[in-house]
Amino acid sequence: MYEGIKKIAKAIIPSHFIKKNEEKLRKIVAFTHRGNTYKCNICEQNLSSFITLNNGQKLCPNCGCLPRTRRLFSEIEKLENLNSKSLLHFSPPKSLRKKLKALPLKSYITTDYEGEFDADKKLNIENISEPDNQYDLIICYHVLEHIVHDQKAMRELFKILKPNGICYIQTPFKSGEIYENDAITSKEERLKHFGQDDHVRIYSINGLKKRLEKAGFQLEIEKIELNSPHKNGFENGDILIKAKKI
Repeated sequence: MYEGIKKIAKAIIPSHFIKKNEEKLRKIVAFTHRGNTYKCNICEQNLSSFITLNNGQKLCPNCGCLPRTRRLFSEIEKLENLNSKSLLHFSPPKSLRKKLKALPLKSYITTDYEGEFDADKKLNIENISEPDNQYDLIICYHVLEHIVHDQKAMRELFKILKPNGICYIQTPFKSGEIYENDAITSKEERLKHFGQDDHVRIYSINGLKKRLEKAGFQLEIEKIELNSPHKNGFENGDILIKAKKI
């Protein structure tokens, strides 16, 4: 229902109006979800329920964040000595960017190459113009499935990460092997084959693991197993990869 209403709104309301008034519009939606059963750890809104999207994910009605965003923030905020850590964030969602910017990090730099997100820099992940061993932490969430030369990007991430640093990585996953085909280039075909018109592959967990290890990373793969709904709306089965430079 939510996605249907959103689609209609986009069709009849100018995009510049929606962007300018996004927070106000979300407040109206969030009012109908007020309660104390759940809590978004990004905007700290107490909720009776999250919005359930067609794919089953729980969207925060107040700030629009997804389960993966809430879980990722919970991982970052519990790190020790944050004031000594520098963080580079690729394609930062607005709500998470705001939340991370408020943490006592040594530095927080955002980047988005396509201009889809507000960011500090415009770094090409296939050729990152940053010094070697520059960052303690990197967030590369739902980025690599968009990148044609993904193994080159992985080597670049490894290069700019400090020794003992962590790169947080997530992509959509499938069972079996990685599915990619360089001959598939149109938006229509990419949507059909990869699930989104700007994706160039679908990773398997094992396939992504092999490519990251080839780039030099040592991995921790953490999968959430929930027996009941999580108060912060985390998704059961959510997979987070910690790629470390040892």
